[in-house]
Amino acid sequence: MTDQTPKAFDFGGEPEAPSDPAKGPAVPRAFDFGDAEDAATPQDAAPLAGDSPPRALSFDELPPAPISPGATAKAAPGALFDSEDHPAVRDALAIARAEHPVVFTHSEQRLAALFRRLLPLKLPLVTQWAEEPLMEQAALLQPVTELVMKFAQMGVPAILDAALESTRAPTGVFGKLLRRPASPAQYKPALTASRAQLLQLVADSEVATRKLAESARNLGLHLAALAVVSKLAGSASDASLLDALMQRRTLLQQAVRQAELSIQQMEQVRQQAVDLIGQVSSFLTVTLPALEMAQAKNAP
Repeated sequence: MTDQTPKAFDFGGEPEAPSDPAKGPAVPRAFDFGDAEDAATPQDAAPLAGDSPPRALSFDELPPAPISPGATAKAAPGALFDSEDHPAVRDALAIARAEHPVVFTHSEQRLAALFRRLLPLKLPLVTQWAEEPLMEQAALLQPVTELVMKFAQMGVPAILDAALESTRAPTGVFGKLLRRPASPAQYKPALTASRAQLLQLVADSEVATRKLAESARNLGLHLAALAVVSKLAGSASDASLLDALMQRRTLLQQAVRQAELSIQQMEQVRQQAVDLIGQVSSFLTVTLPALEMAQAKNAP
């Protein structure tokens, strides 16, 4: 036994250092063309990845994209009165079928759409009901009024009467002395222009009357829908709502009546214009040529 003190964690003799120390990492030289002594041989080089045959891209193996819980939007709930199957709409259609059979037969789908807009009854909706059709009709009444005034200002009956009077010989002594007879041919330009204006007025009146009649039918449909829902709301306790229903129905009734009167007036004017067109045409094509022929025969 020796007196040498053992060292901590001494497991034997230390290994001898290698005679050839490990070479450090090779540093590449500029313009190194492979003539260095430590260059690897082609056999030692690892095979290139490009030596294996390429494989076509495939998307079949891609995992499905995860679906988040909130990705699928929930379907919006339908409106309460969005279908004729609602009891209130069915009741309104039944009343319309019984009390307004003509309107119901020709406009069932439009009535159903109006009922879905009106129900459930609310005061702001009732006070503005059919406001757009009312404004449309007010705009359509203006052309009708202008056509009636234009017909009155044309004065075609007076021109035609004067032209016919010029074809008659003066009677009495004073008539022969004081009256200077006018030639019927002098009225030809005025009557020709009047006939063209009358033809244009008839065409314009037909367009204006047709548009006004369509507007009146639309207002009548809104009035019928309001009358039906008013009956459904007859037992309501809201006095303001019932009063608004009554006022709106009265307004729509007056508007429909006004449209009907304007249409009748326009039809009367159009009939008078058609009669005048016939009389003017008769004077220009029959009476005036006959007078000119008679004057030519009597000329010396």
